[in-house]
This record gives sequence, C-alpha cells and structure tokens, in this order.
Amino acid sequence: MLELIKDLAGSLFWATVISVALYVAGSIATGYLAKKSKLLKPIGSGLKLIVLFLAVQTFLLLGAQESHPRLSRNLQFFSWIVLIFALLRMTLYMYGDLFVVRWKKGSFPAAFKNIITAVVLVVSVLILLKEIMDINVTSLIATTTVLTATIGLAFQSTLANMLAGLTIHLEKPLKQGDWITAGGHEGRVLDITLRSTRIMTIENNEVYIPNSKVLSEAVVNYSLPDQMCIRKLPVGVSYHIAPNTVKKTVLDILSTVDGVHQTPPPMVRVASYADFSVHYEIRYAIHEYQRYLEIEAEIMNRLWYRFKREGIEIPFPIQTIHLKEITPESRRAEHEHIVNGVLALMERVDIFKPIPLEERKGLAETVGVKDFAAGECPVRQGDPGDSFYLIRKGTVDVIVEKSPGQGVVVATLGPGNFFGEMSLLTGAVRTASIHVKDDAEFVVIDRESFRNILVNNPSIAESMSRILSERQAGLAAQREKLDAAALERRKLDESGKLLHNIRQFFGLRV
Repeated sequence: MLELIKDLAGSLFWATVISVALYVAGSIATGYLAKKSKLLKPIGSGLKLIVLFLAVQTFLLLGAQESHPRLSRNLQFFSWIVLIFALLRMTLYMYGDLFVVRWKKGSFPAAFKNIITAVVLVVSVLILLKEIMDINVTSLIATTTVLTATIGLAFQSTLANMLAGLTIHLEKPLKQGDWITAGGHEGRVLDITLRSTRIMTIENNEVYIPNSKVLSEAVVNYSLPDQMCIRKLPVGVSYHIAPNTVKKTVLDILSTVDGVHQTPPPMVRVASYADFSVHYEIRYAIHEYQRYLEIEAEIMNRLWYRFKREGIEIPFPIQTIHLKEITPESRRAEHEHIVNGVLALMERVDIFKPIPLEERKGLAETVGVKDFAAGECPVRQGDPGDSFYLIRKGTVDVIVEKSPGQGVVVATLGPGNFFGEMSLLTGAVRTASIHVKDDAEFVVIDRESFRNILVNNPSIAESMSRILSERQAGLAAQREKLDAAALERRKLDESGKLLHNIRQFFGLRV
C-alpha cells in the first residue's frame, strides 16, 4: 500500500499536498471535538500539535526522507520536540488540573508546569541532538553543567524556596484555604507559589512567607486533620469559690455561646494555684477557626456578667486605695436609695398593688439586682420558673417560638416593664423567651422571697388572681370577640383557677 502511495505521489509535491491535507483535516476534527467537549477543550492545542507531528511524519514517509535527507533530519528533530511538548502539556493538565485541583481540591501552580516542561525539553533536546542530528553533546552538557552551577550559586535562596515549594505541593502539609501559623504569622492560606506562601491574617493583611522558612520551622495547621479545633482559655477565680461551682457555671455559659460545639464536650479543669487566685483552663471545640476571636470575646463577656450575678470573684494582683469615708449614715442612705428605686418600680406593677406598703418595702429590701449582658437569655420558653423580673435598665425582646428554631419577636420591653409573673405566682413554665438587646439590670423576685408575704396576707392571693384573670380575660375577649356576659364568666373561671394554682404552689391553706 505504501509503495502504491509513493508511485501515485511521484514527487515531493504530492507528499506535501497529502501531508497538508492530513494536517488540515486533523485540525478541523480536533477543533470540533474540543468545542463539543469541555474535557477536551483545554488540550485542543496539544491535539493539534500531535496532528502536526503525524503530518510531518507522513511527509517524510512519502519520499522526503530519501530525496532530502538533511531536511528530513531537521524535520524529524523538530517534529519529535513538538510531540514531546504536546504530550507533556497534556499529561500535566490531566495530573495537575484534573487530578490535583479538581479531584484532590489542591493547587498546582503554573510555575511548576513551566519548570517541569523546561527540564523535560532540555533533556529531550540533548537526546534528540545525539540520536537524530548525530551531534556530540558531551561538551554541551559540560557547558550547561557549569552554567547551571553558576546560576545555582547566584540564585541559591530562590532555588531553595522553589524546591521547598515543590516539596509543599508533593507532601501537602498545607493547602489553599487552610488556617495556619507559620513564620510567626497566623492566617488563611491564599496561594502557594514556587517562591512563597501567601496568607491572609485575621487583621486582613496579606503576608508572604518564603517557602524555605515554612519548611524549616514548625507549622501549625488548624484545618488538619479536620475543621474541628480545640481552643484553650485561662481564667482566675477567688479561692473562696468551690471548683465545682466554677466548673458548673462555666460549662453552663459555654452551652449558650454560638460557635462553641458540644461534641466533644467542653471541659474546665484546675490548672494551678496562684498567689491571688485559682487558675482554671477552659477547653472548647470550634469548627470555624476564623471566628475564634469573636467566640473567645463572647465567652469572656458572658463570664463577667455571670460571675457578677453569682458572686464569683475574679481577683487581680493590684492594690487599689479608695480614700472615701464610709459611715453608717452613708451606708444607710445608699441602701435606702436602692430600696426606693425598687419600690418605685414595684408601684408600676398592678399585681403588687394589693400588697401593703410595709410588706412591699420589706420585699424590696430582700430582692437582688442582677446584671445581664446583651445576647443573654435569662428566660427560655418551655423552662420551669419561679421568679419574676422587673427591668431596671436596658431593653429586652420577648420571643415566642411557634416551631423549633423559628422565633418571632412579639414585644420589646424597657425600663419599668416586667415579665414572669405567672411563673412567680403559679410555677407555670415560661411561655416565651427573653433575649437581652442591651446590657440590662433586673430586679429579681423569687418564690421564697414572695412566700412570706402570701403567708402573712393570704387574702392578697385573691386580689392577685383577680387582677391576672382580668388581664388574661381581656386578651381572650379581643382574640375571641367575647361579649360582656361571656367576658365576666371568663374572668370568674380564670380567677378561680389562678387562685387554686397560687395556693397550691405556695402551700397556702384554703
């Protein structure tokens, strides 16, 4: 068949025509396939180079090799270089772009491709010069070696960074998107080039760390083996507070902070006994490392407010001298000021109006004022309760959850408002959650503080039940559009039920 084609060709002209036709047809075919397939599109140029190689080999096979041996050697040399280049680029694409980047979700810089291509081409040219062009490359290799050594000495640090970058890409101790600490800097890896690793710090600054420094020093990768990271937070507490009390309080706080995961469960342990305090170490898990400063700040914020409410002291090793004369009169005046403030708030609450003034004053002297931070929830829907809250400062949102995780703000309360009266009087579960919007102070009245008043004045329970029933019946009348007669019946029914529940909750005799 080959002899027949040669006879038909008859001259170098027909060999050229057939080769060009083969190249044009092959280029059109590969171009069409590249347009139809996204997978073949990036290697379309490589396929065209392979078609060019086949066309040149066909041209040589159809007579050029015999009639023009010198030209044929040159064409052989350059066609093989073209083939090696095409196969190399296609291989690098399939390994680097498809396998490493798409499948392994890693990175394969273009600089790596260029270096590998240059090295392979240099070696291939030396081999082809000897095998096809019959040129002695020994002296050329010697010259190249000396030149390479000179360049290596001149660019020693650059080459060290390049080799370190290649090692990072092969061993993959870190990758794009990981949160790391390296070279004294902490941040998220943006890119790994041949020369350096680029990270974005928490402060939104870009830092370029030489790859040789990344490999020569310890690197902490917070994203490996997975996204979970254990954080540690120290806190010092007074010797007067029992460790179990501190642990229970801290764990309760950690269960409410957004971003702190409960698997594995948080841990609080005694770390050491210092001069001024017992040092505790708090350990907790997070899955979003970029939020660790925000989460840590929220924990510290809530610790202060909770410790203050619980009377847990955080001592500090300094001496503060207050030059202030404290007399019995000044203490009495300060106490009366606080009591009068609480009394003024209680006067706004209708359920307290049946209580005699002296009884109210006695109650005001026993209740506590507690601080809550913005974001805390002192009351949660569905929880049991036995306390009543008067808002002294700040604002809160009243949230009703119609379904789990779907809360609706039904009211916003400020200073002078109150909530929790049904829980105080009957022990009913909370019907709504309270979310603190701004730092707040609450006057908190619990069951034990209120019980003495009802025991001493049983008739007050009837007045309170009547006031609460009128309020609830009024709401029902608006909701159900009750007439006057139905409204009165609803008031009597609600009053009787509430009175029974109050007596039962406080253990009062009928």
